[in-house]
Amino acid sequence: MKKFLSIILTTILLITPFSFTTSAENPEVIISETTKYFEDGSSITTTITQQTSNIMPLSSTYNLTGSKTKTGKDSSGNVLYKFKITGTFLVNEGVSATCTAVSCSASDCNYGWELDSSTTSKSGNTAHATGVFKKKTLFITTQTIELPISLSCDKNGVLS
Repeated sequence: MKKFLSIILTTILLITPFSFTTSAENPEVIISETTKYFEDGSSITTTITQQTSNIMPLSSTYNLTGSKTKTGKDSSGNVLYKFKITGTFLVNEGVSATCTAVSCSASDCNYGWELDSSTTSKSGNTAHATGVFKKKTLFITTQTIELPISLSCDKNGVLS
C-alpha cells in the first residue's frame, strides 16, 4: 500500500506543473531587437517577442503566439508612438507554419501623434498590419507616417 501511494504521489507531482498554467499571465520574452536611425536623429526600434507558454511545446503540432512592435522615437529619445502586431501560428514542427490569427494595436502615442487607421491581414505563415499615424498641432495634421509591419513564423517555430 505504501508503494502504491508513493507511485500516485509521484505521478501527481509530475503532472501538476503542466496542469496549472494561468491564461491571465502570458509573459513574453524578447526574441530580437534592432534599431534603425535616421539622418534627423529619430529612430525606430523593432522588437520581436514570444509568449513564454509557447517556448517548450509538448507535441510536434502546437500554437505559437508572438508579436512585433515598432517604437518611433524623436532625436531626443522621446517615444512618439508604438505599433504592435500580434500573430498566432499553427506550427507542425519541421513541416509547416500557418498564420491563424492577427491583430494590431497602438500605444504610447505622445507629442501630438495618434493612430488614424490600421488594417490587418494574414497570408500563409505571415501576419501583416499597416498603421497610419498622424501628428496634429492645433487640430491640423502636420505629418503622416504609414507604418507597415509583418510577423512571420518558420516551420521550426522561429519568429521573424
